[in-house]
Amino acid sequence: MELTVLGITFLVTLLIGLPIYVVMGLSVIAYFMLADINPITIPHRVFAGVDVFVLMAVPFFMLAGNLMNAGGTTRRLIALADAMVGWVRGGLAHVNILVSMLFAGISGSAAADTAAVGSIMIKSMRERGYTTEFAAAVTISSSLIGPIIPPSIILIVYAVVAGVSVNALFLAGIVPGILLGLSQMALVAFYAWSQNFGKGAPFSLTVFLRAFADGMIPLGMPLIILGGIFSGFFTPTEAAATACLYAFLIGFFVYGELKLVDLPRIILDSARMTGSALIIVGIAAPLSWILIKEQVPNTVADMMMQVSDNPIVILLLINILLLLLGAFMEMIAALIISVPILLPIVVQLGMDPVHFGIIVAINLTIGMITPPVGICLFIGATIAKISPERLALANLPFLIVSIIVLLSITFLPGLVMFIPQLYQG
Repeated sequence: MELTVLGITFLVTLLIGLPIYVVMGLSVIAYFMLADINPITIPHRVFAGVDVFVLMAVPFFMLAGNLMNAGGTTRRLIALADAMVGWVRGGLAHVNILVSMLFAGISGSAAADTAAVGSIMIKSMRERGYTTEFAAAVTISSSLIGPIIPPSIILIVYAVVAGVSVNALFLAGIVPGILLGLSQMALVAFYAWSQNFGKGAPFSLTVFLRAFADGMIPLGMPLIILGGIFSGFFTPTEAAATACLYAFLIGFFVYGELKLVDLPRIILDSARMTGSALIIVGIAAPLSWILIKEQVPNTVADMMMQVSDNPIVILLLINILLLLLGAFMEMIAALIISVPILLPIVVQLGMDPVHFGIIVAINLTIGMITPPVGICLFIGATIAKISPERLALANLPFLIVSIIVLLSITFLPGLVMFIPQLYQG
């Protein structure tokens, strides 16, 4: 009875458009009002949900990304990517994807990638003769790479929920992130060939070396973050704090584009982004506790086994479920709700939790570019000044390519686990 009321409350409040943390909070309260459980359990569970040391990395990574962007990093990364691939046919679209791959090692956020890169690249591509829809589609699709290539906020949250190593997840995300980028570049190359896109300026070694010299300093951030973590010198939280200091130093002292007057706004923006993420983590903690208490994971596992005991079919069903969750729910909320239910199922199938973490991250990130609630879809449409429906239609080929990569990663675990296993020796 209590679980039924929780489910009805969740669906009704979600459908009427309440914020997801309110949806989860009201659902939890409805459950506790009917169940014979002390209500003081709710704040205890909420506090326990965020009282995890590694979650301190989230605000630091968000602040580091905002500091780098305000310090002129995005423009320099675009110049470097343009010098590398801008000379090929359809070069500016390739630049858009490549700069997202470079930016991924700094921000770890798809929304930040879409806003930072899109504000520059959509206008530039339009001026070079690309359609607005295509420019925006390339921008939002390449933003998928941000949460996959380390550092990644969503992988940090998964590590907390699933109880796995952040280091292993960061290593596991490298190859899938690169595959997403290369697959999108292959699609752009097909478009460039079939629609006879123009070329940029011829390749110039002088221009490349100048752009590399200007862009190598911000590229030092992911090297510091990942090198420090994997060498054991930093914890992820310490690496994130160091990244903030590094971003401030290069923006303020090296490039001189970051002003002290900008810091309050940057810190406030980062605090808002952090609050919107961690309030979901906190409110979802008692909800996850309820699902486990009511043995929902076991029930879902039994239902899936009744459909089929074939691991391939079960993994396909899980991917479909995660894609639907990502399309209708905020990414972190969907992760915290789904992982406690689905993780025992995939472990029973023999899948490594680290492998499953990458599958979850890609599925839910794809949801950020699909209607009806994809945040990157709406950011891209706003920047491009087109309707989300037009952008979603233009993005369909990139969506299909991303799903093909997702299925490859699902059924070829070596693509994900090769580097973590190599690191572990």
